[in-house]
Amino acid sequence: MKQSNKNFAVGTAALYCRLSRDDNMDSESNSISNQKKILQKAAKEKGYTDTIFFVDDGITGTTMKRPGFQKMLTAIEAGYISAVFVKDLSRLGRNYIEVGKLTEEFFPLHDVRLVAVSDGVDSDEGEDDFTPFKNIMNEYYAKDISKKRRIVNKMKGNSGVPLSPPPYGYIKNPDDPRFWVVEEEAAAVVRRIYRMALDGFGLAEIAAALGADGIVNPTYYWRSKGTNRGGSKSTLEPTKWGHTTIKKILTLQEYCGDVINFKSYSKSYKMKKRIENPEENRAIFLNVHEAIIDRATWEKVQTLMKNTRRKRPSVTQERSAFSGLLKCPECGGNLNFHFNQNNHDIKFFSCQNHNSGLRKCSTTHYIRLDFLERVVLYEVKRLACFANEYEDAFIKAMVGRSAKVAENDRVRKRRELDALVARDKELDALFERLYEDNVNGKIDDARFAKMSKRYEEEQGENSKKIKALRLELKKQEGRQMDVDQFLETVRRYTDATEITQRMVAELIDHIDVYHAEKKDGITTQRVVIHYNCVGAFEVPDRRNIPEEDILMQTRKGVALSYAPSQIAV
Repeated sequence: MKQSNKNFAVGTAALYCRLSRDDNMDSESNSISNQKKILQKAAKEKGYTDTIFFVDDGITGTTMKRPGFQKMLTAIEAGYISAVFVKDLSRLGRNYIEVGKLTEEFFPLHDVRLVAVSDGVDSDEGEDDFTPFKNIMNEYYAKDISKKRRIVNKMKGNSGVPLSPPPYGYIKNPDDPRFWVVEEEAAAVVRRIYRMALDGFGLAEIAAALGADGIVNPTYYWRSKGTNRGGSKSTLEPTKWGHTTIKKILTLQEYCGDVINFKSYSKSYKMKKRIENPEENRAIFLNVHEAIIDRATWEKVQTLMKNTRRKRPSVTQERSAFSGLLKCPECGGNLNFHFNQNNHDIKFFSCQNHNSGLRKCSTTHYIRLDFLERVVLYEVKRLACFANEYEDAFIKAMVGRSAKVAENDRVRKRRELDALVARDKELDALFERLYEDNVNGKIDDARFAKMSKRYEEEQGENSKKIKALRLELKKQEGRQMDVDQFLETVRRYTDATEITQRMVAELIDHIDVYHAEKKDGITTQRVVIHYNCVGAFEVPDRRNIPEEDILMQTRKGVALSYAPSQIAV
């Protein structure tokens, strides 16, 4: 049988204080300092001179996993505590089941006296029949606060106000803390990370380069600025960057100037685990704050990361700049990167659906990497010369082709979206009038139920279409590139002498590779380059634009020539 603490002197009293954001509205009355004064006085009045404070500041009462609270329970189980003083029962927690176990099982089992000063509870003076109801009301308070906070967050989130703290590279706007402004020191690091990604560096290489240059990671950077933010506190080296940190920076759309709310949610106010929200359920607002990374660069980095193979070739230990960009025009599949088993210097691409064993594609669409590099470099230099020598014709061709088609499609979708949004507002008004007519007796309950159901079903369908259209427009606008920006990018490669990862990333969307065909004793291979913004575009034959016959002698003695794309202007 457990020996009772009452056989000893009055003993040690635990004075437990807790404060969370839910209690801030009560101002000073619930502050930690005020709780300490109240509990110290109450303990002294009841004869306890040996007291220990256990404090949890800024932690919600809906969870029982609080550091100070858990330390107090451990001390009770060890027999060091004979009484627990709290300002009121809500300080113990706002979960009536867990608090009920404490007050009715745990404390009596360990002969611990419970005193809740403001609630007038003292277990030594007998049971209080209203204690369970107080615990229920304390939990209801937490539930009500959570509900109100969700409503406020929903209103803020749907109005374009960021719900999350600013990411690395931004700080809160001093003039309007609801929004963000660029913090140049960190933004320079973000831009460097994106440049390295475009140049073909992997996550580990980027992380190592930043550490080697003595650049502190985001957690230590925020700490040096006096900002308390999330992140691993166990990292001993301030300049050690993790792969996940680099990946998060490279995938954060907020760097384009956008605000994305409702990325995650919790199923209940009692559950702290966040669940990722599907993209169609998020609220996305474009160009709210200044961009650190231009949208075209961000989109290209996403494509590069998506196409990156996790497992590199075991012998060459390298990845081609064209990996993930070569397409088979016959089956629509990707061309995979390989090297010749007998001669590792020979690297090539071939259709994945032909080589898979299922033979979904009739031919290999084989193309050697060195031949492809010559073709692409030739076409890029011709494109750059055309842009320089005939700028007006170049811009006219751009606007008149894929950009025009994309704009027409965007206008159509925007018109459809506006119509659906207008209809959604109209349905809200109709439903409100229908409700008033029902209350005033103008229509009976059966007709009200039938009509309201029809309106709700239509509104539900429209809501799905609105979300889908907004997502399509967001992706489409993200893929668009300013004409002047593309022109400037092309000009940078006028004197290019080799293919680089960055060149490919900035200029090329994908490349169609046709199977080589032999005709009249000549083997030719057709390649169609689809540029960012422009799409498939054949440079017209003009004066001052270089022309070259690309011919390669293969190891089997076959002369392979390049057939330019035949794109109708």
